[in-house]
Amino acid sequence: MIKQWMTGIVAALGLALAAQAVAAPKAPDETLKTAVAEIQDLLAKNHVKYKADKPSYFKMVDEKIVPHFDVPYIARSVLARNWKTATPEQQTRFQEAFKNMLIRSYADAMLENYDSVKVEWKPVRMADGATDATVNTSLLRNGKPPVGIGFSMRLVSDDWKIADITIENLSLVQNFRGQFTSELKKNDLNSLITRMEGGQFSTDTPKSGAAQK
Repeated sequence: MIKQWMTGIVAALGLALAAQAVAAPKAPDETLKTAVAEIQDLLAKNHVKYKADKPSYFKMVDEKIVPHFDVPYIARSVLARNWKTATPEQQTRFQEAFKNMLIRSYADAMLENYDSVKVEWKPVRMADGATDATVNTSLLRNGKPPVGIGFSMRLVSDDWKIADITIENLSLVQNFRGQFTSELKKNDLNSLITRMEGGQFSTDTPKSGAAQK
């Protein structure tokens, strides 16, 4: 279950590296397709180096992959109503702590599994001029059932960015929102952020029948 969820995050991170300096935004699925080849090539060429030098690897993830997620939007979504009552300083700290928590939680899985999965793309249906879209895929793994993964995309300054990921119909944003809402019933936001910054807040993976196969 945990391995499958992390494999989904692997795909999400691997798919997140968008092409640079284009005159007009690509279709959201084309952006992701291009990114698959780019990130897998980068990891293949530097796999040994990254395993031996984790700070260098985490720096690459932060600089090359994370910016293609709409982190501010995701942070607002997972904090829900608590975002509105947070101070600007708390909002900034939470965004940074949340981003670093995701890197700590899933970057190792990405490094280990980058060459073990293939992606089957589904047709994208969206209206002309749309600023949001969903890219549906199936993650194909040797000897295991395929995993359905959906990428919710938002057009931000002419660049498609990932706003949420659903894995077997389980939403990353909703999963974290539930965890943070529960935590904030027991502790205040400053306490939560401090724990996240110190690597003391552990994330839970969602459960589903498919995830347990």
